[in-house]
Amino acid sequence: MKFLILLPILFASILPSEEFKRFVGSSDAGKTDPMLWMIINQLQTFQTKFTNLEHKIETKSTKQLDKLGKQLRDLEIKLMTNNKTITDLKNDINIIKKGMQERCSPGWKQFNKHCYMFRYDRLTWQQAKHECENYKAHLVKIETSKENRWIGNEITISASSSHGQLWTGLNDLSSEGHFTWVLDKSSFGFSNWKRGEPNNGSGVEDCGSIHTNCQSTWNDAPCAYKTGYICEK
Repeated sequence: MKFLILLPILFASILPSEEFKRFVGSSDAGKTDPMLWMIINQLQTFQTKFTNLEHKIETKSTKQLDKLGKQLRDLEIKLMTNNKTITDLKNDINIIKKGMQERCSPGWKQFNKHCYMFRYDRLTWQQAKHECENYKAHLVKIETSKENRWIGNEITISASSSHGQLWTGLNDLSSEGHFTWVLDKSSFGFSNWKRGEPNNGSGVEDCGSIHTNCQSTWNDAPCAYKTGYICEK
C-alpha cells in the first residue's frame, strides 16, 4: 500500500514532461502499460484537484483580505469621528470651566471680570488682610474711578450708617508716605483721597480705607482700628 502511494510521486519526479504528455496522449497508452496509465491518470486528477483547491484558497484569502481592509477603513473612520467628538467635548469643558471661573461664587459680586466681597464684621487691617487670603483673595485694589464708584454704590445702606470706612489694600507700612497696594506692592495711579488725606494723624495712620459716604473718598487710618473690609479676586 505504501508503495502504491509513493509510486506516483516517484514517477512524477523522474518522468520528463514531454514524454509524460506523449504517453498520456497516446491512444495505445492504456494497452501498453495499463497500470502505469491508471497511475498517471490519477496523478492528473490529483493535480487538477490541487489546482482547484489552490485557486479556492487564493480566492478565499483575497475575499478575507478585502473584508479585513473594509473593516480597517471603517475603524479608521470611527476613530476619526471619535477623535473629533473628544476634541469637541474638551472644547466644551474648557468653555464651561472658563465660564465658571468668570462667574463669582455665592457671596461675591462681579465687576469687570473681578469678584468682590463686602464684609462688615470689624477687624484690624492685618486681620482683614489674612481673612481675604483665607478666601484666596486680597484686600481690594482700586484702579479706576469707575471701579471706585461701583464699590461706593455696592456698600449697603446699613454699612454706611454703622461703618465710617472699610479697609482697602493701601498701606505705607514699608515706607512712610509711600502708599502701595498689598496685592503687588505697586503704587496707585488713580486715587480719590479725601481733602487733607493722607495725613498720618498722630503718626500712626499707615493703612488705607474707603469712606462709606456717597463720595467714596479714601483715608489713612491706624491699622489697629477695627472696621469692615473689601476682598477682591
